[in-house]
Amino acid sequence: MAQVAIRQSGGATIISLPKVILNTLHLQVGSRLELTLENNKIVLSPIPQALSLEAVLAGSPPSALALTEEDRQWLGDPAV
Repeated sequence: MAQVAIRQSGGATIISLPKVILNTLHLQVGSRLELTLENNKIVLSPIPQALSLEAVLAGSPPSALALTEEDRQWLGDPAV
């Protein structure tokens, strides 16, 4: 396993995570981690992020996203 050092950056105390760890866990800048202590050890666990609608629909075939005639009929109706 990799070793990291605690550093000072501005007013924050930080550690840097090796790129191989980030890639393995599919993490990036802004990813959220849960920090816990277990038997005097620091444990960082990724917090799963909710998928955006765009991410969910990205794998859908274009034909599944096409408007049907029924869609077109109610599309202009006022909200209820």
